[in-house]
Amino acid sequence: MDTKTYISTGIIEQYVLGGLPLEDSSILECVMKNNAEVREAIFDVQKTFELLADSGALEAPSHLKSEIFSRLDFSIPENLTVIPENESPISVPIIPLKVKQSKNSFSKIALIAASVLLIASLGYNNYKNKNQKKEIAQMTASNKVLQTKVTNLKVQNTIILNSKNIKLEGVKTHPGMLANVYWGTSKKVYLKVNNMPSAPEGQQYQLWAIVDGKPVSAGVFDGSQPDKIQSMAVIDKAQAFAITLEKSGGSATPTMENMMVMGTT
Repeated sequence: MDTKTYISTGIIEQYVLGGLPLEDSSILECVMKNNAEVREAIFDVQKTFELLADSGALEAPSHLKSEIFSRLDFSIPENLTVIPENESPISVPIIPLKVKQSKNSFSKIALIAASVLLIASLGYNNYKNKNQKKEIAQMTASNKVLQTKVTNLKVQNTIILNSKNIKLEGVKTHPGMLANVYWGTSKKVYLKVNNMPSAPEGQQYQLWAIVDGKPVSAGVFDGSQPDKIQSMAVIDKAQAFAITLEKSGGSATPTMENMMVMGTT
């Protein structure tokens, strides 16, 4: 058996608490003399139990000593015979009493106390570790959300910097509405809704590119994600862009009376 396995058997804890049989204690003490690692392990266990005992110790109240002494009677009883100083005391044979050693009982109590403290310490550490893991998981989740937002902002900035910005303003019947189309050399169209209400239930907004006087669909959207740049269709050329409100799924041709915004390139 190697040293680490020997230490992990729990024999050192039993030895420190006085619960190890005499024969096993003798063997351990012999091993300790010749093995620095075992000797160091015994020292560590002793320090651990001392710390556990100190952490659970309670200081006696300051008034306890005076209360105990006040209850003690130090007067000499009347029937007690006092031997004068000039007389020799009577020699009384001393019979030694055999006192039964209570080492095992004390060891058991100490072992139980140390076990309770150890279990309490392990329970506290387990509770603390669970809370720490929960906090780490929450921080990790928050960090992932933040990283996603940062990535999206970087993508949006790249699109804005490398594309032509076409401002789509509200028509006479819908003043104040505003959207932006970003159209770059890749001919990919991106749309950002700045001020448009969400489409009513059963309807969607549809982006149109005006190509040589004819409307070409560039895709549908709900308008429920303001300030987010949305990817639309690829348009090779266009003289203007417009947005209409259509039935859900879009329309083959724009409903002109439902036009919301428009802007030229």
